[in-house]
Amino acid sequence: MSYIGQAALKNSEIKRFDVTSSTSATHTLGWPPVNEQSIIVTINGIKQQEDAYTIAGSVLTLTDALVAADKLEVIGIIDVGVITIVGDNTVSTAKLGNSSVTEAKLSTSGTAVAGNYLDGTMAWSEVVGGAVTTEGDYFYNYNTISSNLTTTVETTKAAFVAGPITIADTFTWTIVGELTMI
Repeated sequence: MSYIGQAALKNSEIKRFDVTSSTSATHTLGWPPVNEQSIIVTINGIKQQEDAYTIAGSVLTLTDALVAADKLEVIGIIDVGVITIVGDNTVSTAKLGNSSVTEAKLSTSGTAVAGNYLDGTMAWSEVVGGAVTTEGDYFYNYNTISSNLTTTVETTKAAFVAGPITIADTFTWTIVGELTMI
């Protein structure tokens, strides 16, 4: 649906700069205008044409210097036609709304359900009995495996389990890969 009318400008999109009692042609604004067309320059209430001044960064240079009785006013409209792109690593946790990070943003595989955790590969994995956990400087594992458990032994990692360990009733513990026992 199209909108007829003008959207209200936010205060952050309008800047103002005033000078009195100056005899200079060069003035530093508090912001860098996008271009000459994004500002309105008046001297003693008379709008100046775009060929009466130039902009370089945040410096406004008039073609003629002011006299002490002149009043210079510059109104700047910023962000007009400019898309603001947030820089990498600049959004803090405080800027995120509740529930604004969804499962789709976290993972491309698996499903987030109660009892699952997001592992180091950004995939949802089931928390099962017998998992090794950390508490402070100590590692511990459950003495009873109470669900089916598959452990994949990787050649680039080391793992350990302390026993005795009991595998409850009809459950299995499958170890995939080479396991070295000490």
